[in-house]
Amino acid sequence: MIVISSGHGKYIRGAEGLIDEVNEARKVVPLVAAFLRAHGEQVIEFHDNTSTTQDENLDTIIDFHNSMDRDLDVSVHFNAYEPTPDPRGTEVWFSTQAELAAAVSEAIAEAGMLIDRGAKQSDSLAFLNRTDKPAILIEVCFVDSEEDVDHYHDHFREICGGIAKAISDDAVSI
Repeated sequence: MIVISSGHGKYIRGAEGLIDEVNEARKVVPLVAAFLRAHGEQVIEFHDNTSTTQDENLDTIIDFHNSMDRDLDVSVHFNAYEPTPDPRGTEVWFSTQAELAAAVSEAIAEAGMLIDRGAKQSDSLAFLNRTDKPAILIEVCFVDSEEDVDHYHDHFREICGGIAKAISDDAVSI
């Protein structure tokens, strides 16, 4: 089983720019979950609609993941740096899942015509440190890059299908 959640929450907003991180993650999660389910994966989705502080938000998301009997934890985010018309790309963070993170990053880049920034190892992200199963944290694209956002909009279904395919290692219909 896979538990997939949107990063941040209804009251704890993430990155803002040309698109809003929370709103977009809440679009990506259900479509990725639908693709995974279509190919026999058991998936549980989660979105934090209650937390009012960042610490509470992290605790809520992590506690939900840890309360489930699952094999993999996935958190969907969008990145930000500074407004630019130029491309920035996609990346996937991991603590122990280097191969999976690289496969997901590559799949998003290929499907969305985005720069593949690759798998990034971190021991400082709460989601990766405190979930007790293998985990990845996806940064789909940069919300403040005009080119990233254009590609994200143009290839939304393909990006979600690419994420699901890389996670399930199965041919996902897009």
